[in-house]
Amino acid sequence: MTDTPTPETQTRDTQTPSTLSPQFDPQAVEPRWAARWRHEPFRADATSGKEPFTIMIPPPNVTGNLHLGHALDNTLIDTLIRQRRMAGFEALYLPGMDHAGISTQVVVERQLKDAGQSRFDLGREAFLEKVWEWKAQSGGMILDQLTRLGVSADWTRERFTMDEGLSRAVRAQFVRLYHDGHAYRGERIVNWDPASQTTLSELEIDREVRKGKMYTLSYALEDPGLPASNGEAGEIRIATVRPETIFADQAIAVHPDDDRFKHLHGQKARIPLTDRFIPIIVDEAVEMEFGVGALKITPAHDPTDFEIGERHGLARPSVIDLHGNLTRDDLVPAEFQGMERFAARKAVVKALEEAGALLEQKDHDTAIGLSERTKVPVEPIVSEQWFVRMKPFAEQVLAGLEQGDIRLTPERYGKVNRDWLENIRDWNISRQLWWGHQIPAWYDEEGNIYVPDPENPDLDCDRDPRYAHLSLRRDPDVFDTWFSSNLWPFSTLGWPDTDHEDFRKFYPTQVLVTGYDILFFWVARMQMAGYGLTGKAPFETVMLHGLYLDAKGQKMSKSKGNGIDPLELFDQYGVDACRFAFTFLSTGGQDIKHDPRRFEQGRNFANKLWNATRFALLRLGEAQLTGDDDLTRYVRAAVTPPEGTLLRSKDVLAQLKTRDDLTLADRWIISRLNAVTQEASAQLDAFDIGAAIRTLYAFTWDEFCDWYIEAAKPELASGNLGTLVTLKAVLEHILKLLHPFMPFITSELYAALGHRRQIAVHNWPQPSAALHDAEATRAFDALRAAVAAARSLKSELGLSPQDRLSVAVEGELAALVGENAPVVEAIARVRLVPALEGRTLSLVEQGVTVRAPLEGTVDIADWLGKQKKRLAELDKQIKQAQGKLSNEGFVARAPAEVIEEEKRRVQDFGAQKERLEGVLGQFG
Repeated sequence: MTDTPTPETQTRDTQTPSTLSPQFDPQAVEPRWAARWRHEPFRADATSGKEPFTIMIPPPNVTGNLHLGHALDNTLIDTLIRQRRMAGFEALYLPGMDHAGISTQVVVERQLKDAGQSRFDLGREAFLEKVWEWKAQSGGMILDQLTRLGVSADWTRERFTMDEGLSRAVRAQFVRLYHDGHAYRGERIVNWDPASQTTLSELEIDREVRKGKMYTLSYALEDPGLPASNGEAGEIRIATVRPETIFADQAIAVHPDDDRFKHLHGQKARIPLTDRFIPIIVDEAVEMEFGVGALKITPAHDPTDFEIGERHGLARPSVIDLHGNLTRDDLVPAEFQGMERFAARKAVVKALEEAGALLEQKDHDTAIGLSERTKVPVEPIVSEQWFVRMKPFAEQVLAGLEQGDIRLTPERYGKVNRDWLENIRDWNISRQLWWGHQIPAWYDEEGNIYVPDPENPDLDCDRDPRYAHLSLRRDPDVFDTWFSSNLWPFSTLGWPDTDHEDFRKFYPTQVLVTGYDILFFWVARMQMAGYGLTGKAPFETVMLHGLYLDAKGQKMSKSKGNGIDPLELFDQYGVDACRFAFTFLSTGGQDIKHDPRRFEQGRNFANKLWNATRFALLRLGEAQLTGDDDLTRYVRAAVTPPEGTLLRSKDVLAQLKTRDDLTLADRWIISRLNAVTQEASAQLDAFDIGAAIRTLYAFTWDEFCDWYIEAAKPELASGNLGTLVTLKAVLEHILKLLHPFMPFITSELYAALGHRRQIAVHNWPQPSAALHDAEATRAFDALRAAVAAARSLKSELGLSPQDRLSVAVEGELAALVGENAPVVEAIARVRLVPALEGRTLSLVEQGVTVRAPLEGTVDIADWLGKQKKRLAELDKQIKQAQGKLSNEGFVARAPAEVIEEEKRRVQDFGAQKERLEGVLGQFG
């Protein structure tokens, strides 16, 4: 695969060699590249012969602003897409937004309310015009914020779920489902928001545990002579958290195997505060061990009760209306009619107590559902709505998962995915809103349903000449937002037009990246829509990441005041530093605790890269080019590169590897770079992005910047061109590896090194067996061991890192270390001598023995005294930590991280103690 420039990438970069500022300033670099990537998008070519690699953005709400979940999600996506683009794939990162039905309508209605109006004052058409106006003026801010994040999206393909093409896809989906018998209209229990006056999906509900009460009630048996079951004779007791719904009770259910109630099967009991009797039925859904063992069955106000009622043919009367008030009908005693549901609860409890039917009330934690947008408690009600039978599509997905069509990572979510699909319920797809895709169903005066013909799904039924003699009324409801976003992997590519070039090229997509929290609500629905409408899995891999939590491990929310604005993090640390942190913290789908240290680490890493490149540019500028060999010509091109003459770093490394005049450090860094390239590439192929950045960070900071550059300085000072070119080639190679993670600084530095085309469209580095050098790795590891031992000896002798110290190296690797004495002496700031006389202090590191003199370096008696005191202090610290760990109360109360810290202290202090005992043992 070649680095063929595209029209968008032929523009010259403004940065030129040797012009980097002394300090890295993200605010001076990042906006310029972000603007370029927005205005010169990474356009994917549907006609190319390259293998496609497609990722769709999880479409953010049009009402939203960038939050940490978005920033994490899109950083992971962009890392993958940039890497695959460099690897030669036709990479498409398709951006877009969701119309967010209820959220958007709430925003616009709030504006109208501030102006003293309501949507009903305007009427449907005028209201929708207002919404579109709002969308044009204020919607989509989040996409501009994602531009700042540096996403390499194909902005020419930006989509919106209310676009004409996507709207047509939604309509085609419904028409097909209806005529295939999968979409139907019927009465079932749904989640109702009394404030916004619409049904809600589970994803539009926040679950919250609140303090409440559990009430134990006595239902008098019709036959007072029956013996006791779970209470006194002549009664059956039930426990409920919603006593205000007793007026809609249709039965009391017990488990068929519960011996306490077998004599009550088929008997009747009276609903308290009423004269109505209800039957006692048996159903296996009742948990015998929970509560009092008997359930009041209220089919209209509880999903489980609804299903029990369906099995037993129970009626479904409701005693709570659409506004959350008790109904004004004969079921509800007159004194409670019209009361708000929670006020009614208090009144009913008081009446039950006065009637002697309330036996007990105790504190009870209750999980309630709150409307995500209005914050009002959701009310389960029975309502006539549109539903889709999901079981047939779930079975298709289950078969696909079994065949390996879709892989989930981490793998543990595969079972979660399957379990939900196996127990799936029909999907309520209608919403009582105006903003959204209006349902294409019409009704005549008798209530018969008319849906467009599948052969002509775009024709409204009230315009269909076949129905000209009928007076048809269109359904006013709109589809659930997820009924459009479940089509996102293919509606964005032109479906239902299966001949569309984008659909043919880029579908199915390769990866879906999203949080595990919407596995059921979005991922599974896309899986079912993909199989049901296209016959294919919509994506090959689902990469699930954890939730982004605050530093204490809590979910972020406005009410808790623990939210963090990623834009403020961008300002504080720089975007690349934040991208580094997001990827570094991402591990195996685990939840992510906000850790400011990682953002500081990212900022420090960016500065390290900047300074390393400035160092390389300075040395390139100082190079004395007198020869005419290939290496000299390359260096000359690197200093002032004419267009088109630069060799690729991989080619340079291969050429360098064949030279005899490379230093040990040169050979070592080339071999290590090759190994790290292979390791990081494999980790990215496995979608382990966190492992990949940790691999590259450790290599770049420790091995390249701290070891190789220090080892290279003496050679560079002497004019070694081999080392100079190795430095530049390895640095370019590293920048390519880091580019998907930190695109801004790598683009800037790559341009500064003289490249005319931006790094984003260069090839991804490939490992090569020819670059492996086991001998150099073994030898340079010996030098590192010698340096580490020398540094430790200086520390033990109380010397500063800057102090010079004469040391001797012994053992089988001594000669090798001696051959590379300038490297060891420069890095460790020591002088290598053949041997030492008198008393010495020695240290062995990885088979390398290093000795340092005591006479003339320290006062031996004073030094030994200090070491004994230090040993005593270490022993004290170990015992303190061990004492805490053996204290059961401490272990039970202390946070896990505190316990781990104490364990680490025992381990670290123990190692120091062992070393110090060995040192003192040398002196008898």
